[in-house]
Amino acid sequence: MNKISKMAAIAAVACMAMAASAATIDLDYTGIVGGSSAGQARINSSTYRAGHMAHTITSGDRAGETFNTFCIELGEYASNGTATYDIINLEDAPNPGAHYGQSKADAVSAIVANAYAMGWIDSKLQATDSGASDYLAKMGAIQAAIWEALGSSFEVNSGSTSASVRTQYNALMSVSSFDDSRRMVGLRAAVATGQQDMLFVVPLPSGALAGLGMLGGIAGVRTVRRRR
Repeated sequence: MNKISKMAAIAAVACMAMAASAATIDLDYTGIVGGSSAGQARINSSTYRAGHMAHTITSGDRAGETFNTFCIELGEYASNGTATYDIINLEDAPNPGAHYGQSKADAVSAIVANAYAMGWIDSKLQATDSGASDYLAKMGAIQAAIWEALGSSFEVNSGSTSASVRTQYNALMSVSSFDDSRRMVGLRAAVATGQQDMLFVVPLPSGALAGLGMLGGIAGVRTVRRRR
């Protein structure tokens, strides 16, 4: 790959990032997948349903499309009804509130990237097998780990935490397999005042995807070192 091609690939990614920072999307939160059957997690001395948060896109060329994602803000209440979300860098979330910063953003990215590497979710955060008996527990474990990475206290061994969520959380975060250098490509935050902020994945332009693949594989899940 010549120098000009490398620079073009990098410029494409930079443009994608700038566009993501300025983008908005209208979403309707329709509930947590599994409803009352979703896993429970004891967080900051309160018990929450933890798992995949279901949304419907309500405007634009993707109107009517549904997708599931994960919450990155416990301080707001998720309510039904369409709201306009800004797509921003994860380190700049939440809105409102003090920004998470790069360290917490990287920790969240590592969690979903490890879940991806384990085959639990795909590159757009969607479950690979939503019909599996352990689907809700796996999504609950990912969600609990995300809240923990963002500074909340996850009481994994509490009697209020579902046993199935505890089991899958221990599998996901195992010190023998968790790689904290992994990152999920295109991971962003969808933020809206008065709504819980969510994770969102911005797809790379096709040209940039090809270019990055030739730049050393950073377009995929990256593995450099093991978590100690």
